[in-house]
Amino acid sequence: MDLNEKIENAIEGPLANKGYDIVQIRIVGGKNLILEIDIDRQDGAPVGIDDCAEASYVISAILDVEDFISSKYYLNVNSPGEKRLLRKIKDFERFCGNDVRIELLNPLNGRKKISGKLVRIEQNSANVVVYLKEGCDTEAVELGILYKDIAKAYVKRKF
Repeated sequence: MDLNEKIENAIEGPLANKGYDIVQIRIVGGKNLILEIDIDRQDGAPVGIDDCAEASYVISAILDVEDFISSKYYLNVNSPGEKRLLRKIKDFERFCGNDVRIELLNPLNGRKKISGKLVRIEQNSANVVVYLKEGCDTEAVELGILYKDIAKAYVKRKF
């Protein structure tokens, strides 16, 4: 388990209890490490400075006890911003009906970047398929993409 996973496993439950989801964890820098954690509110409201402060307090308390990072580091807790990263299946489920941009590991129909409206997620024992509608409503084409083939995905949020 890498450091990001250890941190995520330790803070995910306590943050969820406060109404937050972890969007992304990044460790940046060499000598002066910066631990950047993007959070999102579970109620769908925009993340404000008070939310970042509350989450930072929770995260700091946990990391002080767990001591995953032995050297000096800075903690930055942020909003995911306008382009919210979709990492987990539950993220895709939550943002059904929204416009998304997906970057693929391998080309599909000759393209590695696809945009459209996220319409549904289907799961079975073997695969998870993400369905998008591309194009305008009258001529929209539905496209199924295997979750395992997605390199990155973002939802375009409207504030």
